[in-house]
Amino acid sequence: MEKVNKGLIEYVIKENLSTQLFKGTFGLEKENVRVDRQGKLALTLHPKEFGDKLYNPYIKTDFSESQVEMVTPVCGSIEEVYAFLENLQDIISLNIGEEYLWPQSNPPIVPEEEEIPIAVFASEGSAEREYRQRLAEKYGRKKQLLSGIHYNFSFDEDFLMRLHREFGGKEKYRDFKDALYLKVAKNFLRYRWLLIYLTGASPAYHKSFGEKFAAMSEELDSESYYFKDMSSLRNSKCGYKNEEDFIVSYDSLEGYISAIQSLIDDGKIANANEFYNPVRLKAKGKKGNLEQLKNGGIQYLELRIFDLNPFNKNGIFMEDIYLTHLFMIYMVLLEETPFGAKEQDIANQNHDAVTVAGRQADLTIYDESGQLVSFRAAALDILQEMAKITRTFNVKEDFYATLIEGAREKVQDPTKTYAYRIIEEAKNKSYVAFHVEKAKEYVEDSRSNVILRGFEDLELSTQILIRDAITRGITFEILDREENFLKLQQGSQVEYVKQATKTSKDSYVTALIMENKVVTKELLKEHNLTVPTSSSYYDIEKAKLSFDTFQNSPIVVKPKSTNYGIGISIFKDKFTKKEYDRALEIAFHHDASVLIEHFVPGKEYRFLVIDNEVIGVLQRVPANVQGDGQRNIRELVIEKNKDPLRGQGHKTPLEKIVLGEIEESFLKAQGKDFDYLPRQGEVVFLRENSNISTGGDSIDYTELVHESYKELAVKAAQAIGAAITGVDIIIEDIESPCDESNYAIIELNFNPAMYMHYYPYQGKRRPVGEKVLDLLFPK
Repeated sequence: MEKVNKGLIEYVIKENLSTQLFKGTFGLEKENVRVDRQGKLALTLHPKEFGDKLYNPYIKTDFSESQVEMVTPVCGSIEEVYAFLENLQDIISLNIGEEYLWPQSNPPIVPEEEEIPIAVFASEGSAEREYRQRLAEKYGRKKQLLSGIHYNFSFDEDFLMRLHREFGGKEKYRDFKDALYLKVAKNFLRYRWLLIYLTGASPAYHKSFGEKFAAMSEELDSESYYFKDMSSLRNSKCGYKNEEDFIVSYDSLEGYISAIQSLIDDGKIANANEFYNPVRLKAKGKKGNLEQLKNGGIQYLELRIFDLNPFNKNGIFMEDIYLTHLFMIYMVLLEETPFGAKEQDIANQNHDAVTVAGRQADLTIYDESGQLVSFRAAALDILQEMAKITRTFNVKEDFYATLIEGAREKVQDPTKTYAYRIIEEAKNKSYVAFHVEKAKEYVEDSRSNVILRGFEDLELSTQILIRDAITRGITFEILDREENFLKLQQGSQVEYVKQATKTSKDSYVTALIMENKVVTKELLKEHNLTVPTSSSYYDIEKAKLSFDTFQNSPIVVKPKSTNYGIGISIFKDKFTKKEYDRALEIAFHHDASVLIEHFVPGKEYRFLVIDNEVIGVLQRVPANVQGDGQRNIRELVIEKNKDPLRGQGHKTPLEKIVLGEIEESFLKAQGKDFDYLPRQGEVVFLRENSNISTGGDSIDYTELVHESYKELAVKAAQAIGAAITGVDIIIEDIESPCDESNYAIIELNFNPAMYMHYYPYQGKRRPVGEKVLDLLFPK
């Protein structure tokens, strides 16, 4: 490693800081234009589902109203930031109707310049609008549609502090950190050509975007062209760049700021955002504000060279992010070398050469001394140095070795590059058809994603609420993952939510009322609502003595204060003293008091009430299997549980079926057991109670149930003052109006599962998360 700082490497090894060296914070910003199903630029407005584009921190517009920008929060790992980007991709894809996200940096079929819609803002965004108008006049609207990915990165702060204590001398920490990031930026600019070659993915374009380039390129199909050896049109002089390659100072932060300010003062750029450098020095605070950079110093670097990769739904492979991370570590380990006007000019020439002719067999670039050298030999040398780093620090050595080997193959064989593969695919299908096909494929993948990436450990109802908060631009913080406890914030308003439906809109006493089935029934009766007759017991022995009272009646034995159908036994027909006693033991196992209530005939429906409105109605079908004439019940349950929608702990739309004592007892009453072989098409129910949490299926009946039952559910919620509740009603005929004899409210739930309305086993999805947010943050 002749070019690296050996003292720095020795210190990292000596102090066992290898892991800290590879730590950092990460952020991604991705632009996509929206297109119709024919691959034409969508001229529709930014979807209203995403709220105000000025204030949504996750989903914005870039230059055009047709250009969506995704912004991840700052994340502590590559896996975390990549998962969040995929969530944004899914959310946006599923909220733009019949449109697609165009998966290519170069524009789709575009109209004339004046027809491309510049982003529209309310009055407080007038400056944003004016800035975009100036860019349109200066660079043209079509070029503004070029889209890409910005990679934001900073090193671990504790690691930088350790370096400062060892190497900083009397230099202040902030000055030391600024100098380190300036060094990394200089080295990145010097060697950026390698990453452009490896990730470049924009060699072709539609004629509506660049007819003036046609003479320099080759025909791809009747409507498109490509550059034979190009890696990245977006990064080339044909792309979206400043009108000249500005030379600025990287010797100090003050010199850098002064150089940018001079460009602004001379009218060459409007502000720091218009400095379209491959890397930007970034501070916390307002985007592109030089004053923030001056006052706060460099907090992270923004790398701006990455094309959208149409071979990946997210626009970039996670492996390429990891390779970039390793590249940045190599940049910090390199020695400090001059980077004045001469060196910047060489870096810019190498940049231009690789973007236009990266796949040319005999391509040459300039080395640090200004001598022409083989591009491929220089690239392999850098990759060899990066491989040495992974071996030296022994961090994910095998993983990085695989990434580097893949990069070597691309260098040695240009047909393995993304750019070459895109041209071949487009030749076979046409430029537009290839990209529309990929866009459609990615929408279908988004539609199949039930789980919110990176939040798989949370209950599914909580995931739904987070997804809808992201969509609307409400920031969130997970205060306690195990408890599913969130902090939501929009502007100055803060709300705390536990398990998606426990909010400030329900008082503590309201939750206590719903938790206590005896009290709930008393309040419902006071409001002239029908409930099953019941008796409560606090002593199991006294309850067992009441067998004679109930033995000839259909009954339900349930704990007084549990949820999710836990500990419930149902006897519709005759039962033995032994079965009765066991049901009591199960119920008392879950609570200190038990209810024995009259069994009401009919079907059970769950009404989800939010803010005096029924959002969804479900019939919950008890856990069951359907026979195939070959497998027994035990085997059929195993097969049914393989459904990816079934899981455990309310983290999937459906729960796995468990074969336990209650199921065994219920089958026994039918003259069956777990080894029973159902005939072809025979449905065997495994439980009487129909809770989704015990393996049941959910069927949406929201639009089928008579409106009088919805009014009944709202009245029940109002009786106890509940803003959010799940009202369980037994109904004989959902099409007949309710009266006091054809229904019974069996309970109200203080923490109703939203996910079964959002992901019903059968039927239409209901906007449950949106309604909770409407309650908490009225529009």
